[in-house]
Amino acid sequence: MKRTLRFLKPAILLAALLLPSLLLLLPHAAAESDLPETPRILILNSYHKGLEWTDEQTEGFSKRIKQSKGYAVLYTEYMDWKRYPDLLNLDFFFERMQAKYQSVPLDLVMATDDVALEFALKNRSRLFSGAPIVFSGINEVSAERLTRGYSNVTGVLETIDPTGTLKAALQVNPKLKKVYVLFDNSESGASTGEIVLNTLRKQFPQLTGIPMNGLTRTELLDLAKTLPGDSIVLATTYFQDSTGTPLEFDALVKDLSRVSKVPVYHIYNFGMDNGGFGGSLISGDRQGEAAANLGLRILNGEPASGIPFNAGYTNRLAFDYKELKRFGVPVSRLPEGSEILNRPFSFYRTYRTLVIGTVAAFAVLLLFIAILLFYVDQVRRIRRKLEQSNERFALATNGSAAVIWDLDMMKQQYYFSEIWYELLGYERGELDEERGGWREIIHPDDRPVEARNKREHLNGKTPYYFCEYRLLSKAGIYKWFQVKGKVLRDDHGVPIRFAGSMTDVSDRKDFEVRLQDSYQELESTYEELTAVQAELLEQYNKLVENQTMLIRSEEKYRELAYNDTLSGLPNKRSLIEALARFTEENKRAAAALLFLDLDNFKYINDTMGHSIGDQLLAAFSERIAGLAGPRQDHYRFGGDEYVIFMRDIASKQEALDLAERLLQAVKEPFVLHGSLLHVSVSIGIACFPENGTTADELLQKADVAMYRAKEAGKAGYVLYEQEMQHVFDERMRIERHLRDAMGRNELKLYYQPIADIASGEVWGFEALLRWDSPELGFVSPLTFVGVAEDCRLIIPIGEWVLTSACRFMTSLHETGHRPYIVSVNISLIQLIQEDFLEMVGKVLTHTGLDPSRLQLEITESIFMESFEAIMNKLEFLQQLGVRIALDDFGTGYSSLSYLKQLPITSLKIDKSFIDALGGEHSGEPLAQSIVSIGHNLGLEVTAEGVETGAQLEDLKRMNCDKIQGYYISKPIPEERVPIWIQASCGERGGTEAG
Repeated sequence: MKRTLRFLKPAILLAALLLPSLLLLLPHAAAESDLPETPRILILNSYHKGLEWTDEQTEGFSKRIKQSKGYAVLYTEYMDWKRYPDLLNLDFFFERMQAKYQSVPLDLVMATDDVALEFALKNRSRLFSGAPIVFSGINEVSAERLTRGYSNVTGVLETIDPTGTLKAALQVNPKLKKVYVLFDNSESGASTGEIVLNTLRKQFPQLTGIPMNGLTRTELLDLAKTLPGDSIVLATTYFQDSTGTPLEFDALVKDLSRVSKVPVYHIYNFGMDNGGFGGSLISGDRQGEAAANLGLRILNGEPASGIPFNAGYTNRLAFDYKELKRFGVPVSRLPEGSEILNRPFSFYRTYRTLVIGTVAAFAVLLLFIAILLFYVDQVRRIRRKLEQSNERFALATNGSAAVIWDLDMMKQQYYFSEIWYELLGYERGELDEERGGWREIIHPDDRPVEARNKREHLNGKTPYYFCEYRLLSKAGIYKWFQVKGKVLRDDHGVPIRFAGSMTDVSDRKDFEVRLQDSYQELESTYEELTAVQAELLEQYNKLVENQTMLIRSEEKYRELAYNDTLSGLPNKRSLIEALARFTEENKRAAAALLFLDLDNFKYINDTMGHSIGDQLLAAFSERIAGLAGPRQDHYRFGGDEYVIFMRDIASKQEALDLAERLLQAVKEPFVLHGSLLHVSVSIGIACFPENGTTADELLQKADVAMYRAKEAGKAGYVLYEQEMQHVFDERMRIERHLRDAMGRNELKLYYQPIADIASGEVWGFEALLRWDSPELGFVSPLTFVGVAEDCRLIIPIGEWVLTSACRFMTSLHETGHRPYIVSVNISLIQLIQEDFLEMVGKVLTHTGLDPSRLQLEITESIFMESFEAIMNKLEFLQQLGVRIALDDFGTGYSSLSYLKQLPITSLKIDKSFIDALGGEHSGEPLAQSIVSIGHNLGLEVTAEGVETGAQLEDLKRMNCDKIQGYYISKPIPEERVPIWIQASCGERGGTEAG
């Protein structure tokens, strides 16, 4: 019962502490549960995705909604008003919103900035189901003007107050006199600039405010280079200069911060990633979060018109560590509570406890070793003393009258010294004492005590055996004996020997008894010390051995961590650290970074095997290492990527010359297993410090330039330029979204009919891939298919397209439609996969489609690049019954000799030839030649891109077999194909082609 109460007390105390917290949480939980089951919320942004201010508001709003609701349907749209501020953009955006949301019941519309709010208010009833509106990022004047006459709207005001920034600037520089205010001449920019200048005049009369809205971009940067030390630049918003030329804010403020002789303060948070010094910053994240809180109140049932505009504080006081260092401003001079951004990593500050603990452990280890050495010395001294004591003890024992007794615990055999017989008067063996018969002469009253003491000692309850009892002598007299002894155990704790001494205490043998006792204790101590000494020495030797192994392991791990095992070159980690050291120690030196990538290496790996690929990389590494100069370092970055770092160059021409030498060196074929292997390399070049001042910047810029070299046709080099970055970023953005597109069902198949000219019947359909991304909008296949091939996403996407198209065509056949042919485009990347034939067979088996109803379209360029690698695969498919079509014929360079060998069943004339029909410079002779070539080779000919009746008539005269194009139909969504067949063909097969 007591034990139960002891456990109940902490439980009751814990419940008493947690109960108030649970009660406080109940109203909040109830409020959360009142939200709609799955609210639908549209986030409408005035500007484009990628603009940091817009992204911050969207992220803050989305994050708060998801934290509260757990699951909500969030739609995000961008009006892109910064880049396209015209009515045409508004009309196009209205049409897109009407198509996407007119039938979607929205519960809430979140509008960021002025244009989105105005658009949402004007079109709420027509587009957005009359949903309530919450806005953010709008100042008080604009909010009052835009919402006048509208209800069911509330939001978060963007309160522009430069007071905090100006106070911080005065604290950083007490000698401050002039404030150059950066703003543009747009309506919002002018109002913001006026607010800042009025604040300066009213609250800071000691400061002079100087507007910069009358300057062009060049004049602005030139002025910043000459500003005196008693001034600062205060940036608000600046998206166009005094001539009305649109500007990228990020690029402008980054250049301004770079050339400015004085700190550039900001009032918006998004300026801090572009060289901003700091300030009291309006945070887009906090604006979005505050707007989300208002939206949650509306979703809980509170009317939007009853919620006043929120003018809460959404600022953060922050400063950039790099800019503080640049202008020599210590952190201690900043206002209390300031955030420090981009502070460099400090191992000691991050792992202070670990460092101190390691040093302390090492100190304890040294102390332990010192104690161990001292203890070993003490053991040696004790041993010498024990030897001396043993000598003295042996002499004393031999000259004394003490009885020595011993018991073999294994045999249960006793031994008594001769004096025992002399003291008691018995002959040896008279009492059968070796087998325990001597116990019969113990006084009956003493026997229980003797047995108990012996049992306690053997059970480990007493350190030694001690007892006093009486023994009956042969003369019939009991003599008192003081008996001492100790048990000896083996390694498993089992007693093996029990020995001691007897002293006739009645004959004043106290001294001899004590001496015997001391002997037993010293013997035991000696044995223990000997064991401890051996154990300590063993542990010490292991410690020394482990320390040596640890040092060797650290050296080996470092070698593995900083070098590539395949090429023998330093690896990526070694490169990063070397670049970091150079950029930190050489602020004024010039250097260049060459980023090399073998062209088509993945194709070599896929077709010839990874073993050949590894040998090629090793041979390539050896060849470029032979070109290394005294100020060049070569690295293997990973895979087929290499980096050459040139230090202390006199000009960029040195890097260009090295790139040219590398191209020439790689032109010579590599000999692997008796075969010649021709490869090429694409090179991107970035220069220090023009293109970057950190390792990450240089690598990223060189990588961008390398990709530009590949896009330009490979086997070349490109020097980085700023405009390349946008193209690279856009490509990366497409790839990032494309990786999730299939899982989120963003990819769709459309089908374009193919008609037989002679009969006028629909012969089949070509499956065309489309991508409508919620973030990117409609993405052209010409854009994303190339990206998918580069990153190998084309393999799973291509399999999905083939499976979906075959399954759809099977479903058409099973629902009573004619057995049409479905035509599917195949990429070279798919064809060279080892399991391509297995994949096609599996798709046909699982979907149940007859192989004769499948046509695979291959472009002319695929045959030219990989004739031998894919010939056998296509022949197998043709024998299986699958049709093979040569797509875009006439745009490549295939010869008639190649065409005769190809296992194809039809040619598809490229649209460019069809467009030339009927024009002033008619392309009819060329098109006629292609039709004749196809027929002479026994192939069917299909014309792509037919858009007019005149083109159809020309193709009829040429005896072309089939047509495809807008004249028959645009590509049709999958779910509308049966409707189109019924409407256009009536299942009788007739079309306009007839």
